[in-house]
Amino acid sequence: MNDGLKGAVRAAALRLLEPLVKLLLDAGVGVGDFIGLAKVAYVRAASGRSKNGGREAQRPTASQIAVVTGMTRVEVASILATGEAVSRTAEHNRPRAERVLSAWWTDPAFLTPQGEPAILRMRGPRRSFVALCKRYSGDQRAAPILEELSRVGAIRRLPDGRVQALSRTYATVRWDPEGIAAVGEQLAEHCATLLANLEQPTRPRLARQVVNARLNPKYAPILIRDIESSLQVQADGLNDSLNDPLHTAEPGAPAMRLGVGLYVYEGPAEDAAEPDTDRQTAPRGHARGKRRG
Repeated sequence: MNDGLKGAVRAAALRLLEPLVKLLLDAGVGVGDFIGLAKVAYVRAASGRSKNGGREAQRPTASQIAVVTGMTRVEVASILATGEAVSRTAEHNRPRAERVLSAWWTDPAFLTPQGEPAILRMRGPRRSFVALCKRYSGDQRAAPILEELSRVGAIRRLPDGRVQALSRTYATVRWDPEGIAAVGEQLAEHCATLLANLEQPTRPRLARQVVNARLNPKYAPILIRDIESSLQVQADGLNDSLNDPLHTAEPGAPAMRLGVGLYVYEGPAEDAAEPDTDRQTAPRGHARGKRRG
């Protein structure tokens, strides 16, 4: 792959990562945990690539995976051996605010006799919020951690200036685990469809998009209502067809996965200059749907 294509891949990956990292930050997942997850993903993707294209598939060895991923053979072998979905990272890689909050709930020096987080005065050499931050964040500056934990509702500042822990978790995401799992599943399926179209352009799956990048905001509510109503009708019909008992494999029989993803997107206007009409070969709007199998 030439440098131009690699640059385009990096730009596309960065654009994909930005909303994902917002979710990770809200969930209290720091960069150390993300690096661990990225390593697991690299190993899984590389191990899934078969050797000897047309001949019998063979899984790459740990050494071969290490070469293509840039990881060490020891790291690769460890991930292959454990098969863990989440890479365990060192304690210091966790967000500082999360480390402080976790210690507040577990360190006896900051607990009441009943085992609950003690209400701490702000300053002091012992049993204070500043002392807690210094011990578990490695930084004497407690104000940024106080601000962050207050922002997510994990602690509160009392009228007398003391600080009280309210939540055991630093995560700001309050969705249920099933909802988070659905986000990952749908993102993975959509990406898989688009990547399949890059790899097999002669047999593309349907992936179309309809966008007005300069919509007048006053028309958005009625357009969103009409679009969602139309898509709901289509989705109900597709669901009935896809899940017809006649189309469903019996238990134990060969089966595959086939579905359609629909979504409505809202975002800021694109303030780019108008394209050169002589070079514009497609209308500004295209339709997005997704078929996967």
